[in-house]
Amino acid sequence: RPKEFGQTLKFLCNKTCPNLQNFNETFLGLGFALVEANNFQKKNYSLVHGVWATMPATAAFAIHKLVGIPFSMGAHAYDLFRKGGDWLLPMKLESASFVRTSSKSSASRLTQLGVPENKIKLIRRGLEAFSTRNSFELYYPRKLKLIAIGRLVPKKGYFHMLRIALELFRDQVPFELKIIGGGALEKRIQAEILRFGLQENVFLLGAKKEEEVRKFLLLADAFLFTGIIDAQGDRDGIPNVIPEAMDAGCLVISSKNAGASEAFTDRVSGFSMDPETPMEWVDLLKDFLVNPGNFEKIRKNASKHARKNFDIKRTASSLNRSIQKAIENVTS
Repeated sequence: RPKEFGQTLKFLCNKTCPNLQNFNETFLGLGFALVEANNFQKKNYSLVHGVWATMPATAAFAIHKLVGIPFSMGAHAYDLFRKGGDWLLPMKLESASFVRTSSKSSASRLTQLGVPENKIKLIRRGLEAFSTRNSFELYYPRKLKLIAIGRLVPKKGYFHMLRIALELFRDQVPFELKIIGGGALEKRIQAEILRFGLQENVFLLGAKKEEEVRKFLLLADAFLFTGIIDAQGDRDGIPNVIPEAMDAGCLVISSKNAGASEAFTDRVSGFSMDPETPMEWVDLLKDFLVNPGNFEKIRKNASKHARKNFDIKRTASSLNRSIQKAIENVTS
């Protein structure tokens, strides 16, 4: 159906691309569709699902335009917010059988973009494996063992985290903070650590494998996430590492920005706080150091909550039901 595909190209010509990366993602998706559409048709697929709203959904959408196979798609914070979202997003959202997202903040954004409520499927991401914490006592008797995990990019708010670390240091709170992840900001973050004199307290460990991350979480007392909305509009929905930290029994203290705090119930299974107010974080961590037993129930609640709400068997089943229903609607 070259005419249908031509309408897509015309749309792109009349709309400014958000950024170079999205330009590349879009044409990779379109190119994949041009090469593979006939093969998909020969295999008689009932529906194609694009897990992300960028390149995968572009490929699924273009296959739909070329040979008529229905498609569904995922759409998450990066896809929806960064520099206004994906280049082809309006056409994909209109044509998709349904749109899966994993946070209420992203679902709200989809509603703002005109997606009917019955097409939006809020299905959390899932954990494939669960951990067992042997003890909820502090790792060190009189010292906090803190951890943060995520790419070293602006939306993670690491400079806010370093401000929290600096205030802990100034208050003479014994602590160590290990940051796992690599990225473009590594040199700047390391320079800030040195400028603040935190080189004996804060350590950049680089990227680690999933199995290693799980071990680090089980040895940590508390997990910190200081996510922000960056200058490009990008932000996190629910980072996978938050339910992972909850499952591991860490005390989870998370930014209240975007969807991060949706993973838990504030002051029941975690703490939602403003990264712009570091002393609130410091006061909470000082209380945790002095009275760790007062936080044990919250940590256990977090672990139970993660296992109930982020079990991949449940989330995958929900997605499968949505796919099967979409196929039934097409064939009926």
